[in-house]
Amino acid sequence: MPTEMIILFFFVFMFLGVPVVVSLGITSVVYLIAINLSPIVVVQQMLNSMDKFTLLAIPFFIMAGGLMQQGGISRRIVTFAKKLMGPLPGGLALVVVLASMMFASMTGAGAATCAAIGSIMLPEMKKDGYDEEFSAALQSSAGIFGPIIPPSILMVIYAIATDTSVGDMLLAGVLPGIVLGAIMLLVTFRISLKRGYKGEGHFSLRELVLSFIDAFWALLTPVIILGGIYSGFFTPTETAAVATLYSIIVGMFVYKSLSFRDMISILYRTMKLAAGILLIVAVTQAFGWILTREQIPQLVAAGFGSISQNPIVFMLLAVVMLLITGMFIDAVPACSIFAPIIAPTAIMLGISTVHFGVVMVVALCIGLITPPVGMNLFVVSSVSNIPVHKIIKDLRPFLISALVGIVVLVLVPQLSTFLPDLISAK
Repeated sequence: MPTEMIILFFFVFMFLGVPVVVSLGITSVVYLIAINLSPIVVVQQMLNSMDKFTLLAIPFFIMAGGLMQQGGISRRIVTFAKKLMGPLPGGLALVVVLASMMFASMTGAGAATCAAIGSIMLPEMKKDGYDEEFSAALQSSAGIFGPIIPPSILMVIYAIATDTSVGDMLLAGVLPGIVLGAIMLLVTFRISLKRGYKGEGHFSLRELVLSFIDAFWALLTPVIILGGIYSGFFTPTETAAVATLYSIIVGMFVYKSLSFRDMISILYRTMKLAAGILLIVAVTQAFGWILTREQIPQLVAAGFGSISQNPIVFMLLAVVMLLITGMFIDAVPACSIFAPIIAPTAIMLGISTVHFGVVMVVALCIGLITPPVGMNLFVVSSVSNIPVHKIIKDLRPFLISALVGIVVLVLVPQLSTFLPDLISAK
């Protein structure tokens, strides 16, 4: 079957409203029938792709995030962030960004970050006189840190799809997440000054210390996750399991905000979310086998090569393509589909797979706030009861800040590779 037919079938199903995972599965089966191969090959490829111990990290990180959200951790993080940045002009807006970054370092998911922090901060910002659409746009944008700052489910998926070290990918998101957060904080501060948003209360070192002590067990989570991996004490998958156990202990016995009934509910949600993600991974791996058989990665490499052999030009072109992709396809299937196609070209041009992976994940995360798919927009819309089209009009400065951030990441690869290289050298 010609390459054009594979792509045509896929997009026809997509535009008919068929879910991405089903579109990929049907396209794979049609392809095999067309070349006189048994459709059982699709099942074999799916099973082969699931036979990886590393994939267990995904349900564990999802469950850990749910436990943290339910176990009172998000509220304590917000309180600590308010004591730290609340007194500054636009203090509550700055708290949204900082608290989202901190919560992202524990959950690895954008939607969870938006729901957990947004449900606390958006009512407070409304009460304090902040424009509702601005607040919702800010929270949607701050949610993109979820899949960037480790632990990141999207980083795990990229690592598996490209045979890259999961540990390196998780650590590689630290500095880029901080840089993107700093840019968003500056933009938020400038907008707050322009609109006259005031701070909340007065800075008190005593209250800051007390809030830090209260949030200490929550803030220890990312230390356990990254420390466990890079001390060599745990593998990334074992660290995810330890993070889950730690979240249960903190939620039930330290903060006492988590009940056994809550755990049953969280386990059920984890099973649903993990099953959906792992099904996507399995089907996209089968589809990836077809793409490889049709030599599509080589065709992509030749296409990019005909435009330019410059690594920076290639990265910028890839970013544009991924930004457009993120507007129509959710980050998880997009990463599973495109990582094994584009990453080989990056390697041929001398680009680190870790660096390219970070840029790819960030580009797809921007898709979380770009319509029509924009998952974060719909989560925040649900939390705030503000229609999505009203949120979109205040997104522009935050989108621009994210785009500036990704250009910085493309031009300065050391932001992505410094920490993994530092650990590897030890």
